[in-house]
Amino acid sequence: MLDLSLVKIAVLMALAVMIFGPEKVPALIADAMRLLRALQAFARTGTDELKQSLGPEFADLRPQDLRPKALVARALTTAAPELSGLTHEIRESLQPLDEQLRHGLDVQARPAASGPPPVLPEN
Repeated sequence: MLDLSLVKIAVLMALAVMIFGPEKVPALIADAMRLLRALQAFARTGTDELKQSLGPEFADLRPQDLRPKALVARALTTAAPELSGLTHEIRESLQPLDEQLRHGLDVQARPAASGPPPVLPEN
C-alpha cells in the first residue's frame, strides 16, 4: 500500500494549495475520498464474487494469497501435519531395520549368478 507519513501528507497538502488554490482543496479532498471508497467497494465486491465462485473451501481467501509465493507457503503449512504423520510412519517402518543394523545382524549375501550375464536384445 501507500506509505504516507504525516510529513508526506503535509507536503502533498501544501502542493495542492499552491497548485489549485485554497478554495478548491476541500472539494478535491472530498472527491479523492469518494473515489477511494468506490475503489475499495469495487475490490471488496470482486473478492466476494471470486470467493463465491470458487466455493466454500476458499472462504478465507485473500487477494494477497493469490501470489505464487503465498500459494506455496499456504500449501506447505496446510500439508505440514500430513507430512509429519508420514515421516512418523516411515520412521516406525524403518525402526526394525535400524535395530538390526545397530546390533550387527549378519545378512547373507546372495549367491552370484553362474554363467555369463544375460544379453539384452537390441532394437
